[in-house]
Parts: sequence; structure tokens; C-alpha cells
Amino acid sequence: MIRPLATDISVHPDLHGLPPSVLAGLGQLANNAAGLLVVVSGIGIAVSLIGWVIASFTANPQLAERSKSSLGVSIAAVALLYLGIAAANYAGRLFS
Repeated sequence: MIRPLATDISVHPDLHGLPPSVLAGLGQLANNAAGLLVVVSGIGIAVSLIGWVIASFTANPQLAERSKSSLGVSIAAVALLYLGIAAANYAGRLFS
């Protein structure tokens, strides 16, 4: 029932009216934004690991717990970014 309905949907974006410089600029903007998000998540991972090491030296359980949870959030952010980029690349191939 759903399969015939899903195959009836056809989307073809019209990018032929845009100048090549605009298309290249949009691609570079997306790459820069993804790179910046990875750097921010990487900084979060580094700070979390440093906090975890400091917590083990000072025997501070609250800092250790907070560092563990922030490490998980930073890793999840990178994973979501990766999934988003993979989905965008897959969708881009669908429209080609």
C-alpha cells in the first residue's frame, strides 16, 4: 500500500538558473559549517577528557560524572553531524 504511494513522489529541484559561483559558494559554506561543528565537538571531547583526568586525580565524583556525560554529548553531536552529512549526500545523489 505504501510502496506504490512512495514511488509516485518525484522531486527534481531546478538549480539550472543559479550561477556556478553561487552553487560553489553554497557547497563551500556547507563544508565550512560542518568543519566548524566538528571542531567545536572536538574541543568538547578534549575538555571532557581533561576534566575526567582532573577528576580522577582530585577524587571528585561530581566532576567525573559531569565529564562523562559531556563526553557522551560531544560524541553524540559528532555522530549526528556524520549522519546528517551522510543523509544529505544520499539525498543529493537522488536528485542528480
